[in-house]
Amino acid sequence: MSDTTIRRIEPGDADWFLAADELVWADDEAGDRQDRLQNTPTRAGFAAEQDGELAGISASWDIELAVPSGMTGSRLVPAEGLTWVGVHPDHRRRGVLSAMMRHHLRWTRDEGRSLAALKASEPGIYGRFGYGLAAQSLKAKFGRGAQFAAPSEVSDLADATRTTFRTASPDDAQRLHALMRRCAVQGACGAVVRHIDDLRRLLTDMPEQRRDRERNRLLWATRDGKDVGYALLRRTHKWDDGLPGGEIDVFMFGSTDTGARLALMRRLVDFDLMGSAINWMPLDDPLLLWSPSPRGLGSGVTDSLWLRIVDLSAAIAERGFAAPCDVRITVQDKLIEENDRVWHWVVDADGTGALEPAAGEADLSLDIVDLGAVWLGGQTLGARHAAGFVSETTEGAAAALDAALRTASQPTKAVDF
Repeated sequence: MSDTTIRRIEPGDADWFLAADELVWADDEAGDRQDRLQNTPTRAGFAAEQDGELAGISASWDIELAVPSGMTGSRLVPAEGLTWVGVHPDHRRRGVLSAMMRHHLRWTRDEGRSLAALKASEPGIYGRFGYGLAAQSLKAKFGRGAQFAAPSEVSDLADATRTTFRTASPDDAQRLHALMRRCAVQGACGAVVRHIDDLRRLLTDMPEQRRDRERNRLLWATRDGKDVGYALLRRTHKWDDGLPGGEIDVFMFGSTDTGARLALMRRLVDFDLMGSAINWMPLDDPLLLWSPSPRGLGSGVTDSLWLRIVDLSAAIAERGFAAPCDVRITVQDKLIEENDRVWHWVVDADGTGALEPAAGEADLSLDIVDLGAVWLGGQTLGARHAAGFVSETTEGAAAALDAALRTASQPTKAVDF
């Protein structure tokens, strides 16, 4: 097996990305070179080489991730958004992916960031590199005219909210970025906020890439002159036996409160010629709770966000906790030796956590994957203990740490990156 070397890709090396785009992902897209590079990551890119040949690429988006600040509320922390991971067909099963993943995790830690996140095209890959399934979502399909049985207080707030429909433009990036950050800290954790420059590129219309689809549209929600919600969407017209049955695909959605959420969804299920609106959300989203049942609304639950803790001490200092606890834990981490040891984990009455190296027997033992899975509240430590992933030496230790890690609701659906 050949040694793999990894080097940073500079802006002048963009042809590496295009070569990988064609050979790794079978995307032989025509068009201007600069246009094709519009959506390539600018935070960082890396090329893997074996025997002087391109063996693979990986890259990272500059993102902010909403983590719990306690039982309720969230706080934004910087994170690395792993993306564009691909191995050249001639170099598969030669250790290229492992080398790139190890490099990314070490680089993330060296950059001073405690968390790495990704959206998985193939979900069976990343667990062996320490990523836990942190958030799941339902592809919910609401028919036109769907009714939401929200309490009167929420309904009144929605009635006081104005929604406006516009064609998306890069000029909207600053406004959208500010609103996304507000929605992230005022809503459920798990929200991903893209860098403003990335949003600007995302909102730039590229006719060659959208082909026969319509331009991106923005639905704004405002109240008392202040932005309180947004939906980035695209419509597709469909006809069945002469009757309109188009679909609205919502791929970015956020609100600062439930009233704005209801106002946005009421509008999304009331577009002319559209038969349904597709939106992704956790199973405890208010929009689902206001529906009689999720039965018939969704086509299945899927993974939304995978999370990897690369610096456990820093991640604990950045997160808030719901209850005090005092436990000793053994953490297994095969890739980052600084995490792999016995720790003394203490959370005080204010929900502030701290971690110190410890010696001797631990109260419970778990893998770094387990912590990634429970970090945003998408899974519980109790469930992972019952499933056999977490072993307990001291009775009640898993329950105590579980209570500290709990969140009021499941993490929201993370935007794609």
